[in-house]
Amino acid sequence: MRVTLAKYRSELLLASLVAVMLASPIIDQSRHLAGVIAFLQLLLLIAGAHYLADRQIVRRVVIPLGIVWVITRFLDAFGDPTRAYNHLSPLAGLALSLSVVWGLLRRFGSIAKVNRSVISEAIISYLFIAIAFSQLYWVLDHFVPNAFNQKIPYGQSETFLYFSMITLSGVAYGGILPINPYIRLVAAFENVTGMFYLAVVIARLVSSYRPRIPPPAPHPDQGPEPLE
Repeated sequence: MRVTLAKYRSELLLASLVAVMLASPIIDQSRHLAGVIAFLQLLLLIAGAHYLADRQIVRRVVIPLGIVWVITRFLDAFGDPTRAYNHLSPLAGLALSLSVVWGLLRRFGSIAKVNRSVISEAIISYLFIAIAFSQLYWVLDHFVPNAFNQKIPYGQSETFLYFSMITLSGVAYGGILPINPYIRLVAAFENVTGMFYLAVVIARLVSSYRPRIPPPAPHPDQGPEPLE
């Protein structure tokens, strides 16, 4: 069992991250449930980042920021909604997501061989970039007037995540639009980041790819090579 988990840890972490992202609309319906899920997310994040990211960054940056993020999420879930500390969880989450991306990209630059784990880690980094921008939109929506063309209720993080993912991927369905000029610039920067990331990652994966070509078998009529 332990060998299987170690062999497929990147794929399992990717599947868990996707499952949490898909469940975000359900989680956001209950403040208390969001606080409990935040603690489980931290355990999953620490377990995955310890194996996939730069361990020095994980110990010094990711874990402390993760603890701060969980504390702010618990205050948001079980505290007074009118208090100012309810606005701290998006800021802590943004810092945490950026630190995870930093650790993953530092490790990604030292990869010598492409396999399914490397591809999974590249997708995880891409998703964390989308999560980081979604938390940035969450913060800006509370401090910038008329940020989007619709009013987004507090706590609906899945709306910001949806907008971030379609912006990062360049899909841009148009259901939610930034109308504030500063938010437009951030969205444009995210779109450029997504295109640049895909271009760099694909080039990096192609340059590191080593096809499995068996050595050519000697011809039966070919004698030994002459000695010089």
